[in-house]
Amino acid sequence: MESGEFGGFAQEDGLSASLPARVHFIGVCGTGMGALALLFREKGVAVSGSDLQSYPPMGDLLRGAGIDVRLGYKPENLDGDVQYVVVGNAVSKNNPEVEETIRRGVPYGSFPESLSRFFLAGREPVVVVGTHGKTTSTAMLAWMLDAAGHRPGFLVGGEPRNFPSSSRCGTGPFFIVEGDEYDSAFFDKGPKFLHYRPVYALFTSLEYDHADIYPDEESLRGQFLRFVQKVPARGLVMVCAEYPGAVEIARRGVCKVETYGFDSDADWRARIVEQGSEGSILEVFCKGEPFGVFRCRLSGSHNGLNALGSVALLSRMGVPRATLQSGLAGFTGVRRRQELLGEADGVVLVDDFAHHPTAVRETLRALRHRFPGRRVVAVYEPRTQTSRRAVFQKQYAEAFEGADLVLCSRLFRADAVPEKDRFNPELWEQETRRAGVQAFYIGDMAALEDFLVENARPGDLVVFMSSGDFEGLPARVLSRLKRRGEGKQPG
Repeated sequence: MESGEFGGFAQEDGLSASLPARVHFIGVCGTGMGALALLFREKGVAVSGSDLQSYPPMGDLLRGAGIDVRLGYKPENLDGDVQYVVVGNAVSKNNPEVEETIRRGVPYGSFPESLSRFFLAGREPVVVVGTHGKTTSTAMLAWMLDAAGHRPGFLVGGEPRNFPSSSRCGTGPFFIVEGDEYDSAFFDKGPKFLHYRPVYALFTSLEYDHADIYPDEESLRGQFLRFVQKVPARGLVMVCAEYPGAVEIARRGVCKVETYGFDSDADWRARIVEQGSEGSILEVFCKGEPFGVFRCRLSGSHNGLNALGSVALLSRMGVPRATLQSGLAGFTGVRRRQELLGEADGVVLVDDFAHHPTAVRETLRALRHRFPGRRVVAVYEPRTQTSRRAVFQKQYAEAFEGADLVLCSRLFRADAVPEKDRFNPELWEQETRRAGVQAFYIGDMAALEDFLVENARPGDLVVFMSSGDFEGLPARVLSRLKRRGEGKQPG
């Protein structure tokens, strides 16, 4: 980090820094940045922010909280009374607002460092890390702890359905935070989760991802090891036994480690008793002994693992079994995770964040259970830094084997990836067809929309898979299918 960036807000280790009276966010509409801005606002801090776009839902949430959101990056966005600046990880050093911050000597920090400095110090952080399941597990832990009366603070990298916001300061000792392994800022290239002072950790999974940051899996594993070694001896890491590499890393720390999974050797084991349109029923065992039966409204074995890990960790944190059962039964999930958009002309439309091959595969399996008997049409947008690269070229062809028809759009901002490293959608189409799945690459968004509307038939399930808004495609398709259905009605 650059020297002097926190001038005026020094703190001793373990003690929260005093809150500045006015904070400005550069890149405020990002999921994490916006959630942090809401935390500052909840504490009565005057907050402003800038971004290139003010896209929903975060832009609407920020304005609703009284936060001044400005479009475009301009030096004059830093009002004279700004005392602290939070810099997003997508912001470069030559950003005009960053340059103005440095010129004026205003203290600044990254999103994770600012969260840690002002909101995690003096708390008992519960950090969720792993390649998959972080957002759902973080929201699940926060809701179950809240249902237990602990009033935790939390910051979720998504929109939890059980809360009106993705973040809350809370009044209890615990703070639940989603621990992202992506880098923090242009002046701090380490992963965000290294800032979060973990006392308890849920380690959900470990697979290679973020190919733009980590050249190979070993470099990624090294960062997770650094995280685990930050958990103190009095703490606990609850790690998923389905990922032996994660277990091996967890055991290299100094704290207690317990495992969870479907394997009989796990400390905490679950058996899915029932799975269908209403979710799942799990029978849970601890150290081989029956622990209880738990109802989860979410479908899929991956969500069964999310639920099991959350139950196991919270049990060790002292939450009673009956409270865990009622809390889990009341958890309604996170938006953009198998989110039902609507049904029109007999076609069910679902929105999902899945982009990693494993997430794609598990989401399609879960949707088969949730919507049995329907033809599954998957519509995929390669949007993340990793999915736009060829690193998972073969795996993406295999990931869609659970669909009946798959459509792949053009790469989002393809020019940002060197051509030699770029995911090849034409090759993907060929390989997916060889795997026995009907697949089409349709590079023009308007043509993709037309194809969907013309070929979707009553009884279909259409799932849109993108880490972004898919350029508004899901809403347009739903609207056109509604009009198509209305046109069939007599009179």
